[in-house]
Amino acid sequence: MQPKYFFMLIMTTLPPTAMAGANDYNPQLALILDGRYSDYTHDPASYTLPGFQRGTDAGLAPAGFAIGESEITLSSNVDQDFTGQATVSISDGVSSVEEAYVQTLAIGNGVTVKFGRLLSAFGYLNSHHAHTWDFADAPLMYRALFGDTLKDDGIQVNYIFPTDLFVQLSAEALSGNAFPGGGNSNGGIGASTLNLTAGGDIGVSQSWQLGVSHWQDGNVVNRTDANANTFSGSSKINALNAVYKWSPDGNKLERNLRLQMEYFKRTEDGTVNDTTNVLNSSYIGDQSGWYAQAAYQFMQSWSTGVRFDQLHARNTGSNATVLNNISLIDNGHDPQRSSVMLQWEPSEFSRIRLQFNNDQSVASRDKQLFVQYTFSLGAHGAHQF
Repeated sequence: MQPKYFFMLIMTTLPPTAMAGANDYNPQLALILDGRYSDYTHDPASYTLPGFQRGTDAGLAPAGFAIGESEITLSSNVDQDFTGQATVSISDGVSSVEEAYVQTLAIGNGVTVKFGRLLSAFGYLNSHHAHTWDFADAPLMYRALFGDTLKDDGIQVNYIFPTDLFVQLSAEALSGNAFPGGGNSNGGIGASTLNLTAGGDIGVSQSWQLGVSHWQDGNVVNRTDANANTFSGSSKINALNAVYKWSPDGNKLERNLRLQMEYFKRTEDGTVNDTTNVLNSSYIGDQSGWYAQAAYQFMQSWSTGVRFDQLHARNTGSNATVLNNISLIDNGHDPQRSSVMLQWEPSEFSRIRLQFNNDQSVASRDKQLFVQYTFSLGAHGAHQF
């Protein structure tokens, strides 16, 4: 019997309930297509951030045409108690699991639990997928601290307080294997976060949100940067964020304004290793940075925006040569950058963006130009505030 006839026979002999059950699990499929053209004054392969050890994902996009961070997302309710989602990102020909988690539906009383691989709730921008950003690249401090985004394996517990004002407390226990951690010696909980967010409306046209966050890993083991140098010791990051949004009468289709800023402070204490020269040094890290941005949709389908970034590092250690070799000496220069963008969005599913960066991550200015397209196909859930 030919296979196709065998399959038809099996299907016709199944009871109606079994045939219906085969279609009960029907996950939503979403595809984000992102690509860009990039042009630089300097060679992007030589990019560095004085005073900071960058993660392996924190480099610049290659010059010329390239695939950006495209995403494939599958999501569905599992049953009455759980929902699940998995997102695979594809960037520059390399695929990785962005998220793969299960979240509770039925606990109630303001409590939800998420577990698996997830974008950390630390800070504001980190929990937003790259295609929702107002600019083509991450703020400098995100690039320096997280390699653009902090995603890790673990559990997240959220509690929304029963108050008129929106107040949410989020706590995470994570493996710590992702940058800026690097793992812990016993393979258990390596890092943890605590995040408090409050927000509300001002009339019908304005809304705001404030947040404070804390991340820590007391036992970082061989955190490896983009040049294979390592750090072991303790690391803590504190952050503050503020967001303001305006749209006339709450209708953002014609005009809207978004103001956003975040400040980060990291302290570290441990040992760094210069693997190229087989040298090490004690290390005390003192690093901070911020960004502020504004995005304004001045007419339907057209928006513009500006962003400013600045970093500051005053690291010390027992061997200045080692610190200099692995870019932990700032040489009196604070990395900074200014950006401007113009974008056309004919619908909520398509966008073409032009962006220019005046990047002074190093003392010599790098003029960066990006032309980015982003298209959304399939079912896609509502975005966060």
